[in-house]
Amino acid sequence: MVIQFRRVIGTPAIEYINGLLSGFSCLDNDVESFLKTKALQHEQRNRSRTYLIMSDDSNKLVAYFTLSLKALEFGEGITKTAIKNIDGFNKNAVSTPVILIGQFGKDKINAQNTQGSELLDVCMSYVYEIHNLVGSRIVLVESANNEKVVAFYRKNGFSVFREDPNDKLVQMIRTL
Repeated sequence: MVIQFRRVIGTPAIEYINGLLSGFSCLDNDVESFLKTKALQHEQRNRSRTYLIMSDDSNKLVAYFTLSLKALEFGEGITKTAIKNIDGFNKNAVSTPVILIGQFGKDKINAQNTQGSELLDVCMSYVYEIHNLVGSRIVLVESANNEKVVAFYRKNGFSVFREDPNDKLVQMIRTL
């Protein structure tokens, strides 16, 4: 079951959800911290939408993901052919809109028996809903330059676009 975080804000269920959030623990401290300290603000300011993946019995928070929109900046070093393939129209584009999986994390205890690819499939079903409603050619993930994380996304259809010159995160894209 998936719960959109925004739907419980301001309802009696928020106390229960906050308890689940405080118990969430994953291997990436930044991903864990976002859920516990920033997800609510991002929801309230309409910056992103966070989705909680619950266990089948809805007692445990197994994973979460956050989606938003972003302009993917091409910058120097990106060939005109690559720009046209990504943008779809213009080889001289300086940026293109993408759907961003801003956060994606699974609980290291509650999701022990759940494959990351299964959780990513849930996330991608929401990405495709956005794609069907408003269009977009690309989904983007930005992650720390961690060999296991990059390999996970590669295995799931993403390819490395570049290392972001501003924050040094690896930008990986997948065509929709």
